Amino acid sequence: MEWKELFLPRDFTGSSNQLYHSEVRTIFESSKAKHKICLADACHSGSLDKSNKDMGTVIDAYYSAWNSSSGGTALMMSSKAEETSIEYQGLRQGVFSYYLIKGLKGEANGNNDNIVTITELFDYVKKNVQVYTSYKQTPVINGNYDKNMPISVIRK
Repeated sequence: MEWKELFLPRDFTGSSNQLYHSEVRTIFESSKAKHKICLADACHSGSLDKSNKDMGTVIDAYYSAWNSSSGGTALMMSSKAEETSIEYQGLRQGVFSYYLIKGLKGEANGNNDNIVTITELFDYVKKNVQVYTSYKQTPVINGNYDKNMPISVIRK
């Protein structure tokens, strides 16, 4: 029997709902998109409002950074291949997803420019996940991507 790497959702039935890693790779390889990002909270994974006048400036800066970025493919996974992605009842979700969402909402914005880059996000998520899990879970990032690729804009 040949083993294939795959993602199994929580509602996996044993015969359907699985997503093979090769399918994800094929989608990314065939995509003509300049910027490609995959965020996966999985074990062993190795609308903007312009009504605020200041927000319009931030959005313009975000799109300027987006267009200036050389793009690429960034694959951010919740844990190393040999690790389990941890879920805690207190968070009501995975530790990775919890800090990923907080980072995207602004806590990862290290230089306070209201734009979160892929590097700022990963550094924030990795540090917080490791501390929260007592270094039992280490997020990883792979791919060929612009380290300054913007990934979210912060609304005030």
